[in-house]
Amino acid sequence: MEILNLTIPTCWQELSPKQLRYVYFLLSQDYTAEQLKTLCLCRWAGIEIVCPEGDGYSIRHDFKVRHITALQIAEVLHHLDWLDSLPAFPVRLAAIGKHQAVSADLQGVSFEHYIVLDNLYQGYLHTRNTQLLEQMAAYLYNAPDEAITLTEEERISIFYWFASVKQLFARKFKHFFVTADNSISTDLRRQIEDGINAQIRALTKGDITKEDTVLHSDVYRALTELDALAREYEELKKQTKI
Repeated sequence: MEILNLTIPTCWQELSPKQLRYVYFLLSQDYTAEQLKTLCLCRWAGIEIVCPEGDGYSIRHDFKVRHITALQIAEVLHHLDWLDSLPAFPVRLAAIGKHQAVSADLQGVSFEHYIVLDNLYQGYLHTRNTQLLEQMAAYLYNAPDEAITLTEEERISIFYWFASVKQLFARKFKHFFVTADNSISTDLRRQIEDGINAQIRALTKGDITKEDTVLHSDVYRALTELDALAREYEELKKQTKI
């Protein structure tokens, strides 16, 4: 049995920009999870499939023709199972065309822009309207007043990016996001509007003169305060529970 020494990424964060774009390209195609991982394995490990042969394949690796079995491939694919899930920490394409991306974890993004992004994201989840992803891209790539046309893989990259940001925020601001998730309405537009207004009221304490300051504050600062308020609310409910 041939023994190959292969070096492949072990998580999303280790992917180079070219490798990351390749994953998004494959995700935009009609591949199964196993096919996607097999294609990534061959690309990243420098394996060229020559032809099927017996119980496996004849391949070219390190300028030599070798034989590997289907079982060997299956065993290696297990090390790429992380591709089946969203990134644990947000990753993104650093640029789309001439446009440079904001920080992967949205550090430095205003609370106002985050609200817009979340609004568009929720809309996409319910409608699957890809134009909403392109509108998100305009904010995520520092061009809120421009129209950005995306390829299919770039649309998927936007979805994966913001979905992983939401997971990060849910872990980091768990009190606020648990509270937010519990207030579900059948009317999406009304739900989003009510949620936004409630967040702004909570941060301004009802003082309309503070609204502009809140909207232009860093999203992390705003969510930290909302999380603290949600935690206080949870504690108050426990204390007053009969």
